[in-house]
Amino acid sequence: MSQLCPCGSGNTLDSCCAPALEGKVWPVTAAALMRSRYTAYSLGRYDWLVESTHPDYRENLSAEKLAEQGLGVTWLRLEILNCQDDVPAGERGQRYDIVEFCAYYEYEGIPRQLGERSFFSRLDNKIYYVDGIALRRQAYRRPEPKVGRNDACPCGSGRKYKKCCGRAE
Repeated sequence: MSQLCPCGSGNTLDSCCAPALEGKVWPVTAAALMRSRYTAYSLGRYDWLVESTHPDYRENLSAEKLAEQGLGVTWLRLEILNCQDDVPAGERGQRYDIVEFCAYYEYEGIPRQLGERSFFSRLDNKIYYVDGIALRRQAYRRPEPKVGRNDACPCGSGRKYKKCCGRAE
């Protein structure tokens, strides 16, 4: 029985991301490349991360540096949030495929998450990872200002909230 692929596709590793990690096939979509890159992180296959990065963006990237950054990280799961193909961007008419994802991991015993809008570009009929922008969770915003117990009651009575409408709480 083969193990399930860490990317969360529900397929076995052998039929999902392993062929890309072993250099047998190249992913044809940005989402497939994103899944294979997540699997590479989770299995410590940092050579694939370098190889699948666009050649113009590999300057300061090495498998050794990625392995050092990954020490102590346990990858838990990947959630693909959105995919867009052939999106125009930049002043020179560049076009990118975009994948938004959230990756969940544990570091020093603390569960964490990483969200990113990743950009992918094609070169010589292959799709490559280019760069990403961190996605930040939106903070909760109250629809109305919070009323403290000793604030004036918003009903306009002139009394403190705790002695007026807040009495029921």
